[in-house]
Amino acid sequence: MDAEHAATAGARNHHAVPSRCAHQERARPRRGWGPSAVPRGGMRVFGPQSMLVLLLMVAAVGGLAYVLARQGPHVGLRIGAGVLAFALSSVFGMALVNRFYDYYQTWGDLVDDLAGRHPGVQALPPGGGKNLKTGGAPARDGLLVTTALAGSKSRISREGLVYLPPQYFQARYASARFPVLELLHGSPGEPEDWQRGLHVTTTFRSMVDRHQARPSILVMPNINGNAHGAGGSQCLDRPRGARNDTYLAEDVPTAVETSFRAEPVGAHWGVAGFSEGGFCAANLALRHPGVFGLAGVMSGYFQPLPEHGSDPFGGDARARLENDPLWRVTNAPPAARLPAFWLMAGGSDRGDVADARLFHSVLQSHGQDAPMVTIPHARHTYAAWNPAFPKFLTWATARLGDPAQGTAPTPRPGKLPPVGPAGVPGDGPPPPVHQIKRS
Repeated sequence: MDAEHAATAGARNHHAVPSRCAHQERARPRRGWGPSAVPRGGMRVFGPQSMLVLLLMVAAVGGLAYVLARQGPHVGLRIGAGVLAFALSSVFGMALVNRFYDYYQTWGDLVDDLAGRHPGVQALPPGGGKNLKTGGAPARDGLLVTTALAGSKSRISREGLVYLPPQYFQARYASARFPVLELLHGSPGEPEDWQRGLHVTTTFRSMVDRHQARPSILVMPNINGNAHGAGGSQCLDRPRGARNDTYLAEDVPTAVETSFRAEPVGAHWGVAGFSEGGFCAANLALRHPGVFGLAGVMSGYFQPLPEHGSDPFGGDARARLENDPLWRVTNAPPAARLPAFWLMAGGSDRGDVADARLFHSVLQSHGQDAPMVTIPHARHTYAAWNPAFPKFLTWATARLGDPAQGTAPTPRPGKLPPVGPAGVPGDGPPPPVHQIKRS
């Protein structure tokens, strides 16, 4: 069977695989902002997810309903009580949704979101990360920066977040190059979801301090570029649209290597994501094995989905199969070099569990016994991803290794397609030294 016939046959059998891909749209959380790393058992008594707060709302609505039912009060008072009852009922509905999806676990999270604030984030000009001064608060806490990640190949330029661990600012690591984890948010979503939803910096820093993870650079790009995370891209190169695959797998690594003391792409780079970002991580790692050595998939799926009832590939069966992680692994030759995978699903989400187990079984047929983590009683929410993410960090950073001392870059594999421009990233005049001042 030639390649064109194989592509057509695969497309016909695409929906025969028991996967979420058979659905028109995946049920995704509305936003990715929310809980801290505090487990549900340690929920604050008066936090936005507290059952006591919900009961107080019910009591307030009940009291106002009693006022409305009485005949005696002035009509103005009854109108006011009705308006308040309606407002409280609406807030109560939002509180229930928040409790289910784990958006906000502290009032601070809610206030920061409503105010559009990103606490602790510092702006950094492009190219400014290689000559940051050592010492000071960043040597203790690390530094979360926002910076432009521009791409010459995709012609996409988006703001992203980069977390530099404390070791990046310590004298003993002054010339070290750090492994990199590229973290992809869900849809709708944006890079800040990793900080607000998973509190990635405090979690990672605490794990490194306890020697449960090794220091790495965490890169959180914008996978779709839409304002406030509206819409999804599935990280695909569109026939007549944004080249998100090229941006995330080629341009972002080039920008990071150029701007920071990062290891070159390959064995010391990994990619991970949740929900749609999980699909992106699996797909990008398989399509670009010379860039990413490992992939973490949290509540992801393994076949591309229709978007708003349309085919993102415009009917191109070959392109669909080339972006179908399940098909690619199933049909990979026995000697194929696959990236290392780490899989996770919430135990109460049957679709996520079935998808992950199916993909896990295909990996096993190729001799890879990938870790498969199931979080009991959790669904497709941050209540599942919060306890799972530290497990992934331990596994991933152990594989990525320690920071490499010295300034000579590791040669890229000669037979792999080029990822960036020729020459060593950072050639030319050195960028200015930047000293970040905390507000």
